[in-house]
Amino acid sequence: MRVSLCFVFAGKAGCCTMLITRIELENIKSYRRVSVELRQGTTAISGSNGAGKTTLVEAIGFALFDYLPYNRDQFVREGEKSGKVIIHLIGGDDRPYTVERRCGSGARWIVYDKEADMRLEQKADVLDKLHEIFGIDRERPLDSLFRDALGVPQGTFTAIFLDSASKRKQTFDALLQIEDYKTAADNLLETKRYYDEQLRTQQSTIERLEFETRDLESWRTQLNEARQLDTEQKQHNIRLSEDLVNKEEHKQQLDEQAARLNDLASQQREAQAHHDYAQTTLRERIQATERAQAAHDIVQGSAADYSRFQQANETLRRLRQDASQRDTLRQQQAIHNNTQTQIMARIQNFQDRLSEITIAQQKVVALAPLVDQQSELEQQHDEIRQQVQRHEEVIAQGQKLSTQFKSLRQQQEECQLQISAIEPLIPLAQQLDERNERFNQLRIQISQRDEKNSQLQTKQKQLQAYQSEQVQLGDTLRKAEKNIQLIEANRNEAAELPTLQTERERLIARGSFLDGNIEGYARSRAQSAGGQCPLLNESCLNIQQRGTGSLEAYFENLLVAEKEERAKVLNEQNTIDQSIRKIKPYAEALLKYDMYVVKRDNLARDQQRNTSECERLTQEIATLTQELEQLTQVEQLRRESEQALQESKQADLKVRELNALKTRNEHLQQQSEQLESTLQELRTEATRLKGSSEQLQQITAELSRLNDPRSQSREHRSIIAREAQFQQQLLSEESRLAEIKQQLQSVDAELLRYSTLDNEIAQQEQLSQQSEAGHRQYQMHINEAQTLEQRRAASQQQQQVTDEAAEHLQTINLAHQQAQHNFDAQELFDLRAEIDNLKSEQSRLIQQMIHHQERINQLELAIQEAETLRGELVTAQQEFQTLEDLQKMLNHFRNLIKEAAPFVLRAMLADISAEANRIFGEIMGDRSAQLSWHHDYEIILRRQGVDRSFAQLSGGEQMSAALAVRLALLKKLSTLNLAFFDEPTQNMDELRRMNLAEQIRRVRGFDQLIVISHDDTFEQGLDSLIRLNKISGETQIADEDGVLPSAELGQAWQSAGVSAGSQSSQSSNSAQTAASLLQTTN
Repeated sequence: MRVSLCFVFAGKAGCCTMLITRIELENIKSYRRVSVELRQGTTAISGSNGAGKTTLVEAIGFALFDYLPYNRDQFVREGEKSGKVIIHLIGGDDRPYTVERRCGSGARWIVYDKEADMRLEQKADVLDKLHEIFGIDRERPLDSLFRDALGVPQGTFTAIFLDSASKRKQTFDALLQIEDYKTAADNLLETKRYYDEQLRTQQSTIERLEFETRDLESWRTQLNEARQLDTEQKQHNIRLSEDLVNKEEHKQQLDEQAARLNDLASQQREAQAHHDYAQTTLRERIQATERAQAAHDIVQGSAADYSRFQQANETLRRLRQDASQRDTLRQQQAIHNNTQTQIMARIQNFQDRLSEITIAQQKVVALAPLVDQQSELEQQHDEIRQQVQRHEEVIAQGQKLSTQFKSLRQQQEECQLQISAIEPLIPLAQQLDERNERFNQLRIQISQRDEKNSQLQTKQKQLQAYQSEQVQLGDTLRKAEKNIQLIEANRNEAAELPTLQTERERLIARGSFLDGNIEGYARSRAQSAGGQCPLLNESCLNIQQRGTGSLEAYFENLLVAEKEERAKVLNEQNTIDQSIRKIKPYAEALLKYDMYVVKRDNLARDQQRNTSECERLTQEIATLTQELEQLTQVEQLRRESEQALQESKQADLKVRELNALKTRNEHLQQQSEQLESTLQELRTEATRLKGSSEQLQQITAELSRLNDPRSQSREHRSIIAREAQFQQQLLSEESRLAEIKQQLQSVDAELLRYSTLDNEIAQQEQLSQQSEAGHRQYQMHINEAQTLEQRRAASQQQQQVTDEAAEHLQTINLAHQQAQHNFDAQELFDLRAEIDNLKSEQSRLIQQMIHHQERINQLELAIQEAETLRGELVTAQQEFQTLEDLQKMLNHFRNLIKEAAPFVLRAMLADISAEANRIFGEIMGDRSAQLSWHHDYEIILRRQGVDRSFAQLSGGEQMSAALAVRLALLKKLSTLNLAFFDEPTQNMDELRRMNLAEQIRRVRGFDQLIVISHDDTFEQGLDSLIRLNKISGETQIADEDGVLPSAELGQAWQSAGVSAGSQSSQSSNSAQTAASLLQTTN
């Protein structure tokens, strides 16, 4: 069975003229490295099953459309880490592009624009560029377009149209993006929820603001009362402040006298403390002078021991350095002695090795004759071993040929028996054509009967559906007419809406103006409290001329007038809002009046069409029932005809083998005679080589007795070869031994200088111990002895400071007694009590004033906030109304989007149906039938007033209809001029395959049409042909006759030779069995 892959090119006006020029695959599935050139016109790519044709389409889908129906690791050739696909194409802009995509390790995706020398490597950029080259919307995924429209997988070409309506809807809704309308409506649902939440929030805000501004008038009354009390408190505070100032001045004089007295008392205490400290310091300095005199006497007595100790320690330091050098020389002496011992051991070892070499030289001379004898025996051994191998090969070949000879005899007998059994079946085989024709006629009648049964069931279901739909259409039509009547009745009221909306906007503007005035007047009133001008911060003299008591009352009157006008505006606005809310539903319905009318007319037409369809289906059901009654006996006749046909087929198959059997019988006879001659020659050669095994055993025994003298001689020669090396190493070690002995003599001479060193160290250590006590006494007292003169001078100075301190203390005592006599402490105490009482009273008054001012501030702030909240309340009410309007408008938009999806789908299906009907007419060569694609994606073929669903069509009609719809769908979705069809002739007989191939060749409007088929139907009438062969798991391109290029052909023969050699080696393993059989034959 052969498979063909066709690329059909034809012109297509108004489309993206894209052309694939070359496909390169490297390590992709069965491809190692191959390049497929594609030319303008029709190109067929053919090969056996599994040759890799579908892989080419998968490679195009993977590289250009990001679609691969399985894991990418399975796309890479087995045993390889990565694979690569390169597509060369001419884009819709007539520019050459190269698309490269790697999978596995180092995966990447590149689009290269040759003219612009631009390379895109980011996946998002690559996808955008491919959308641009193909002329496809960015929102449409390339992979789903390839899977469901462009490159339909094998075996699923017509399957989707035979699925249930829900499955078809799921596939084609996504492809036509019908779900986008539902998605848009769902997205607006979130916005609707947002508006609902905002309305609830705004309503809550309005209720809160109304509650928070309920006490505004009460707060204004309380503010006036608080301001009057504040004025009284301020006057009382002024009187208290004047009395307090007078008493503070007298208190200040008394405080100055008290401070003078305290200052003198403090000076008295300081002078007494200074005098006491001077006497204490004098005593301490006299004692320190005495300690320094004692230390001076001790230092003079221990000076001699201190000098002897210092000299002994310096001598010990020098002697210990000499001891360190002596120890270093002793270590060098030990190292040289150890090295001398090692060198003498190595010299003895080299002398022993040279003795062994002398013995080896003697043995080599003795083994020379035996080595020559061994070489002669080994040569004889090789010659006889070759004779034994040839004897074994002859025995094995004889066994094999004997088995073949018996097998040929048996096959010849079986072939003769088959010929005798087949010859009587010749008359039965001659009736095959007659019985086949009869069987086909009966099968066609059965097919017609089954088709009519299917049509009958389908039409009965359709009739029930139309009848059910008729009832629903009637109810919907009555509702639509009722809506239209309601809109007509309220048309005049809806026309008043624009006037009311204009008046509402005017009132809102007027209300905003009044709110601004109210806010300004309230702020000015607060700033003019107490009669102060809010601009000049001084009393206003002009306000009384206007007949108003105060500036605050003036602003209060303005506020009352503005608020009354604001309330009137608000009432008018509420009245208009109520009217708008009442009229607005009628106005909105009036905007959709045309849509309601169109919907009613469509429902009326649908109802009339349903009535016609019910009448037509009733008539067709009656006709089909009558035709089925005439075909009741055809099944029994078909079974009888099929049994007779099978007998003739079996006889025909056996008769076809008769000539081949006779030819084979003659060929077996010739092979038997040739094998018998070859066996005789092998017997003669086996007799000549019969005694070679005994000779081989004898020579092998002689070689064993010699015990391999060549290996022994080779070992001794390897020992002799190292004689010069050992002699040189012996001389080197003897020279090094002489150097070590000389170094030892030098070290011994240096060590003689340190023979008395230990005695000298012991004498100096004894001298240091004897003078150590005096050395310690000297170090302990030397520092204090050196301060004797300094301490004597400090004692004399401290005596003079002590006398001065006593004189200053006497002067301070006299001044303190005079100040204490002039000061009255009781008068100051009483004055302080009076001042404290005045301050306490004023403090209480100030706290009361602060509390009153805080209350005034709170009231002013509360009033200001309440007035602000009143403005926010008006704004919140306006915002609430705006949100209500937006919510209604949003609901209107969502309803329009929901209702638009079916209309858009009908329009798209109408366009696709028109194009599909045109393509179907070209394919079938018959335009009498009308093909349409309905809203549930059901394909309907109407011929002579009779509708048939896709399931009721014949296999050829189904394939042609699916082909037409898919091509029309592809034109609708993109401007591509490329299409793929995998196995379009699957499950078709030869006649239908040829018809479909001819129909596909009639398709116009596509530059490249790629078809995969399990036969050679599409290889006829093409511009070029590429054949694929798979050799040893690798797909290669053959020439027009299916022959591999010479390199691949040699590789194939080499593979076959390796296989044959393997079988030969397996046959040689049974040599002993063959030998026994050949001897029996002799």
